[in-house]
Order: sequence, then structure tokens, then C-alpha cells
Amino acid sequence: MKAARLTTVRLEQSADIVRLREVALALTEVLKFGTFERTRTVTAVVELGRNAIEHGQKGRASFSLTEVKGRPALGVTVLDQGRGIPEDWLEGEGRVPSAAGLGLGLRGVQRIAERFEVETGNEGTRIDAAFLSSVPVRGDETLVHQATEALQHLHDADPAAALTEQNRELMESLADRDLLMKELHHRTGNNLALIVALIRMSKTHSSHDETRQVLGELETRVAALSKAHELMQRAASAGTIVASDLLNEVASNAERAFNGSDLRVRIVVQCEPLQMDGKLAVDVGLIVGELITNAYKHAFTDRCEGLIEVRLTGTPETGLTLLVQDDGIGLTDPEARPERSSSLGWRLIRTLTFQNNGTLTVDGQEGLAVKITFDPVADPPMA
Repeated sequence: MKAARLTTVRLEQSADIVRLREVALALTEVLKFGTFERTRTVTAVVELGRNAIEHGQKGRASFSLTEVKGRPALGVTVLDQGRGIPEDWLEGEGRVPSAAGLGLGLRGVQRIAERFEVETGNEGTRIDAAFLSSVPVRGDETLVHQATEALQHLHDADPAAALTEQNRELMESLADRDLLMKELHHRTGNNLALIVALIRMSKTHSSHDETRQVLGELETRVAALSKAHELMQRAASAGTIVASDLLNEVASNAERAFNGSDLRVRIVVQCEPLQMDGKLAVDVGLIVGELITNAYKHAFTDRCEGLIEVRLTGTPETGLTLLVQDDGIGLTDPEARPERSSSLGWRLIRTLTFQNNGTLTVDGQEGLAVKITFDPVADPPMA
């Protein structure tokens, strides 16, 4: 007879023992266990479940129809997440773990079971047991069908227990998803930080000014993404970012990337403690990084120092205004429209502004001032 898996019972709290006992009773009845055999088998299964909860932190018990000595048998596999079972408990020495009042312990279960196998270690314990009825039964599809029907009847008789189990499965799935997402974000953050470090290392060892400039631009972009990712993880429950923290980090990264012995630019950020949606904050950070980069490249010709101001005012609900201005040479050609430039930086600025319902204006009379006004966040539609 091929083993057929029937059902699984979670073992996390004392109330789960009730469910474990009901399942064991239903299946031993299908297998025609006698009264004495049934009592001993159910008690043994309950003992395994209690041990999993009390000594193994938590676990699960899986029931199956299996075969022992050529006859159908009840298979029970109990897994837990404890620290393992000491060898002397399994070899007949020392105290055997046992729930109060049952007095069976693992060695008692071993005496009752026709098959009893234990795998244990620091990662947890797996106990595979099988129990056999003295009354021969036919091991065919009819038996599997009867067992399935018995479990379904048990399910229908207690809908509250079934709903509780479904809720626990859902919560466990959500917890697993959250754990995977945390690990993904952790690795993403580490990778971004590594990329920034590699860019800085390459820039330091480069002997060509043009190469260092390109690497500096790339550094500000990736560093802005890295900082935004870090801030979003800190405020993952809220889903927002403190804008001043992000903008100050973007400014610091730019100073680190572009300031040198021949040019020292001071960047001043003015921004109230403002909570912004994660996506909008990332886009604003990228826009500011590009505008600062352009100022370093074009604003301070034949100068060794300068000033860039970054100001963000308003709120997402009422509308935001971003102003990035420098005290550089401004637009030498009054007809020039830098915001229409085909450079990668300006294309990125235009795209991000448009995606966030922003309007961009440029004033180049006294230095260069770029102003972007973002429309207020739309109210949710009425029901």
C-alpha cells in the first residue's frame, strides 16, 4: 500500500492538543483499532504533540495511512523547532521528557508504536511513528476515502476550529512573506552600499578628470537610491520618508563626490521635518542629485568655491515646491533653455517631474534657479 498523506495539525499552544486528539480518534476508528489499542495510540500521539509544544517551541503533526508488516497502519510524523533531544533520553538513561499526568515519555511511545524513528539535532527533532491495529483491514483506496470522509466530518462538526486553522495558516503565510521581504531588502541595501563603495574606489584610482567626473555623477545617483532605500526600511511600517534626512544625505554625498582641492562648494538644505511617500521621496532625491551635479559641472567656471541652496516647502497634501539654486555664472545665453537639454541628467529630471505631476521653471539671471512645483496629492474618490 502506498503511503497517503491525510492531514496536518499545527502544534503551537495547548488548545492544539484537543484537535490532535480528535484527529487521532477519528483515524484509529477508521483503521478498526480496538478500545485498548485506540486509547494507547491516541495517548501516545498526544504525548508526542505535548513534547513538541513544551520542549520543541512549536511544531506540527502530519497523519498518513502507511504500511507496516504488509498491513495498513496509522503514520504520525511530528516535527518541532527545539534544540534536539539528549541522547540519554533516547538510550534509556536519565529523565525522559513527559507531560504531567501521561507518564508515557518517548520510550513509552516507542514501546507502543510498530515503527519509531527519531532524527534530532540543534535544528529540531523529527519523530516518525506508525501504529498498527490487531484487526486486519484492507489497504486500498476505500480506506483512504473513509479516512478522508472522517476528517471532513470532523471539519464540518467544528467550523470554528476550521476557521481558526485557516486564519493561522494565513498569518503564517504573511509572516513568511514578511521575512522574505526583509531579507530581500537587506540584501538590496547591502548591494547598493557595495556599488557606491566600488564607484568611490574606482574614482579615487582614476587618473583622468573626465572619468572621475562621470563616476562622481554615478555616485550621487546610486547613493541617493541607497539612502532612500535605507530610510524606507527604517520607516517600513509607515511607508513614508523624512524628506530632510534624504536631502541632507544627497547633499553630503555630492560634496564628497565633487569637492576637491580646486573647487569647494557648500550645499545648504532647508527643509522642514516633512513626511513624504516613499516613491515621491526617491524621485525628489534623484532630481536634487541631478540639479546639484549640473551646478558643479557648469555653474562655477574659473572659481574655487560656491554655494548651492536646496529648499523644499509645502506638504504633499497642499502641494510641494522644490527650489535648487546656485550663485554661479547663470545663463550666459539668455535664449538657452537647459531644461530642454538632451543630456541624461535633464531627461531624468523632466521625466521624474512629469511622473509626479510637477511643473518645472528655470531662471538664469542670478546664478541658476530651478523651481519645480508638485501638484497636491489628489483626494481619494468618494464611495
